[in-house]
Amino acid sequence: MKILIVEDNLALNNSLKEILELNGYIVDAAFDADEAINFLENSFYDIIIMDIMLPDIDGFALTKFIREKGIKTPIIMLTAKDQLKDKIKGLEIGADDYVTKPFEVEELLARIKAIGRRISVEKEDIVKLENLEINLSSRTVKKDGKLVEIPPKLFCILEQLLRNRGKVVTYEMLAGKCWEITEVPSNETIRANMKLLRKLIDPEKKIIKTLSGVGYRID
Repeated sequence: MKILIVEDNLALNNSLKEILELNGYIVDAAFDADEAINFLENSFYDIIIMDIMLPDIDGFALTKFIREKGIKTPIIMLTAKDQLKDKIKGLEIGADDYVTKPFEVEELLARIKAIGRRISVEKEDIVKLENLEINLSSRTVKKDGKLVEIPPKLFCILEQLLRNRGKVVTYEMLAGKCWEITEVPSNETIRANMKLLRKLIDPEKKIIKTLSGVGYRID
């Protein structure tokens, strides 16, 4: 999963980023609302961790803005406030969960995993396609009944194609989901990764369709 942290405390932001990356997440870090909006306009995220006390506009206003833009990414609000009215306000404007500072890292990780499980339930976990069986929950692929080792980035590309089955997945969408925003992969880099993915699961190019100069699609 790809996570955006919006937290103005440099030490806490850096610490959370390091911990989440050690737990296998792809993480981008914003330190104010303007920076967060820039990330959201240029990338896609599975979860947003949102501090309420930001230096420009607060987390409530930013959450409201995000929802008004039609962005449905689950939001965990992170704040030192512990009053019931603040929790209710956050949930009413579109937050999905609420963690009060100080908190144990294990609690935040548990809440992230819980949202991840909810997302998985809402989506199809096992996809059968030609001679492939892809488990999006365990992130495994079987070809003709045999397990195929798929590197994380290649699996991410495959997952985006399956989550958007029948639709075009553009180079920009793949870059936003499967690379950190600071990497900004070229189209050639994405094509090279697609070539590796096809070599593993679709050497005859029957499953993954190419739309020249645009992206890819699985029907």
